[in-house]
Amino acid sequence: MPLLLGCSEQSENHPVFKYYPPKDVFEEGFVSKYYLHYYPNNPDAFPGTEIEYTKYIKRNDTLFMTEGYNAGFELINNRFYSVDENKLAVVSGINSRNVTDTTELELLNNSHSVWEGEKEEPYQQQYEWDGEKYIYTENQLAVADTMIMDKPAKVFRYDWNYRKADTDSILNEGLTNSYYVQGIGFYGADTKGSSYRRQVELIEQMSLKEFEKRANHGEHRVGWIDPNQTISDDSNFKICGHERRIADYYNSTPDGRYLHSKRAMLDTIYSNLDKAKLFDQSGRLVFRFVVNCEGKAGRFVAEGYDLNYQPMEFHQETIDHLYGILQKLEDWRTVVIRDEVRDAYFYITFNIDNGQIIDILP
Repeated sequence: MPLLLGCSEQSENHPVFKYYPPKDVFEEGFVSKYYLHYYPNNPDAFPGTEIEYTKYIKRNDTLFMTEGYNAGFELINNRFYSVDENKLAVVSGINSRNVTDTTELELLNNSHSVWEGEKEEPYQQQYEWDGEKYIYTENQLAVADTMIMDKPAKVFRYDWNYRKADTDSILNEGLTNSYYVQGIGFYGADTKGSSYRRQVELIEQMSLKEFEKRANHGEHRVGWIDPNQTISDDSNFKICGHERRIADYYNSTPDGRYLHSKRAMLDTIYSNLDKAKLFDQSGRLVFRFVVNCEGKAGRFVAEGYDLNYQPMEFHQETIDHLYGILQKLEDWRTVVIRDEVRDAYFYITFNIDNGQIIDILP
């Protein structure tokens, strides 16, 4: 899906709204899809990636709303933001564990960010978790102009911390850089906490109509893999449960993943890699597949995207070569949800730049 690029009188002149899609797109509503990458500092811990969707709708010239959804299209939060010239504030919102368990935001200071100049007061909210109250504080340290994708952009730098409401003891703290691109909106973020690093990466934007179509998918959810359209020979591969019950690898605790370490997985990939078969291509080559309840992998499909998130076709020789390497990764840890071993969707993404693999996710 293309990014919702464009311009309008509003996007050219307004200090805040010019960093969002055009007025007509914003008022109709659009959805951004993000990867949330998690990298623990502990070298023995395994990183993970989740998918999250954010819906954006502009209500009027001073108010817009967002809704956050997980990979299963379940609402997890919403926020209403007010815009006063170059200032952004949180008006209200909810956090949701499930459809019957939602909590209103308790705002102690709703001033969220200043798009030009210095911000004097930190954003602060109080929330309850397992019967205890906590306070989240976020302080904007700086905002600067930059360029992303050859477009004007803003980078905000924040420090933040969590603490119990009844003490001054800080439970977690860190720094975040958040990026907004003109005509696109929130583009991503890099966060460094006390024990982890987290990256938010925009991978797709879509219309509200397209999002609702995916969210109301019935049996064939967005991650569904057609067993008749795979690149693998699945004659001996069987899922253990019903199609509707195939989970996502990160729904399990701990996550489903390669049974050995990430280092072992990378060693297998790189020791079998023929760089000549990557040619001079640049983009993301994503292999999606299913790991059944026995830890066996099957139903492989390959999807390519260029650096602007547009669909692209990689050389078939590249796809065949990397798929052949993935076949050597035979040991997968199964997904267990509420003590039940389940089939699950997995994926591996190769980020390739001019014929060089620069990252492998998750």
